[in-house]
Amino acid sequence: MAKKVILVFAALLLLVPAVACRPAPAEEIKIGAVMDLTGALAGIGSLIRDGAVLAVNEINEAGGINGAQVRLIVEDGATDPTKGLEAAKKLVEVNGVKVIIGPMISGAVMAAGPYVGERGVVIVSPSSTSPEIAEQDWRQFVFRTCPSDALQGAAMSQLVLEGGYKKVAILVMDNVYGVGIEKVVTEELTGKADIVATVRYDPVKLDYLTELGIIKGKNPDAVVHVGYHDDGQIVFKQALQVGLDTAQWILCEGVYAEATLEMAEAAEFMEKAAIGTRLTPPVGLTAYEEFADAYEAEFGVAPGVYADTVYDATNMVLLAIEKVGADDGAKISEALREIGKNYQGASGSITFNEIGDRASGDFEVWKVVKVAGEYKYERVRVISL
Repeated sequence: MAKKVILVFAALLLLVPAVACRPAPAEEIKIGAVMDLTGALAGIGSLIRDGAVLAVNEINEAGGINGAQVRLIVEDGATDPTKGLEAAKKLVEVNGVKVIIGPMISGAVMAAGPYVGERGVVIVSPSSTSPEIAEQDWRQFVFRTCPSDALQGAAMSQLVLEGGYKKVAILVMDNVYGVGIEKVVTEELTGKADIVATVRYDPVKLDYLTELGIIKGKNPDAVVHVGYHDDGQIVFKQALQVGLDTAQWILCEGVYAEATLEMAEAAEFMEKAAIGTRLTPPVGLTAYEEFADAYEAEFGVAPGVYADTVYDATNMVLLAIEKVGADDGAKISEALREIGKNYQGASGSITFNEIGDRASGDFEVWKVVKVAGEYKYERVRVISL
């Protein structure tokens, strides 16, 4: 019996080195996301979020990063700057992430920028377009895979000038996004058209007859409008009611959502009176077509606006983490600047300028058409800037 015990003990000792030499299981890699799943952009927030989900799913199915699975932790920014900042703080202080995809809206990026700058946390926004973000001193850790509205504002102004419109009213949400485009359009049109009214409105009020009455009284032949889909619905419904469908309306990507067309009066107005702009991948881009096919196969719907830029943002972050690890925001920031030199993504070629903004983009000119009794968006052409 003693001999058997000794032999068993010896066998166990032989196993110890083998066990000790096995590598420890790879730890989970966490990245955060602040997406607007409620509030004024709820109609597109989940669609944008799913672009990030797709990128994470694909890398995990391919084995993860150095054997570690990636976990995407999503918080709701609620289309509100304060709540967007709170969501970012939760991801950093509770979940311990060093990189965040988002926030979606410019106001939330403006609110979160100083916070992440102090803590060395990287944020990569796919859709915050305000030119004001470019002017901030905390940009070391903030990147955008969408161009500034200095470009979209120029595209919208180009439509005004091409149409030969001389009396132009500007109607925008009174927030960082709306005022940013207002300033660009005003600068672009000064000396080229007569800006007869500039009106800012509260996007949560959802009754704009007073503001529309001011514009109607100026009798413009074109109206430049910046809004989101839920306030946009009311603006368009009431503009139809007061007879402002005789002017040409030029819209932004914030209203470009299937949810906007769900209100019959709004859709009718858009078909009669509106064209718009939105960031778009280059026509015929294979990378976008492959992304769109994968997105639809995964979620059962076609990708909407900014789904491709969030997919690119997430993949660029994952490449940076693969290169330098997930624990040092400064190293991730440095790696992103290298990756962002002619990165070929689903949304096209991405090159970050010296402050981390996407330097160029293609903008689709779109309109609303009615086909077999249903309203839908249709591409007119593309403006490259």
